[in-house]
Amino acid sequence: MATNNGRLWLVAIGFGVMTLRPAIAADPIIGKWKLDVGSSKFVVAAPREQTEVYRETDSGEIEMRLTRVQGQGKSTTTTLMWPSSGGAVHDTDGHLPKEQTLVATSVRPGEWFVTYMRNGKQYLVMHKLISKDGKTMRRTIKGLDAHGNAEEIEVLRRQ
Repeated sequence: MATNNGRLWLVAIGFGVMTLRPAIAADPIIGKWKLDVGSSKFVVAAPREQTEVYRETDSGEIEMRLTRVQGQGKSTTTTLMWPSSGGAVHDTDGHLPKEQTLVATSVRPGEWFVTYMRNGKQYLVMHKLISKDGKTMRRTIKGLDAHGNAEEIEVLRRQ
């Protein structure tokens, strides 16, 4: 009898987990975003256009596929992945220099910090914040340039 109750209990727990899983909302960053170049402020040359697609993988990571077209028309695509709860960012394409490390920190759904390090020393931090209506992502990037501190603000619109 105890064995059947134990099995019944496991089935009930399993069913509860299965039914709760879809109720947990994905981070608001998930989706397709396009850079609003005119509303952004750049320290370096602005790209002609930039699109970012964020998705949650089956393994519980967030994948970002960034496609950027520079002023002269050259297009590049980079794919980065990190745990959905935050952690080390993995460059699946090998575009990041070997001495560079990125760490994504989830503050709450729709708010992230990304710390950039070179040879173990922080040189840049990016703050990503999704608006309450979910239509705009504002990224504030602060770091050091050749002349000291620099700040870049990028505005992305949900597509």
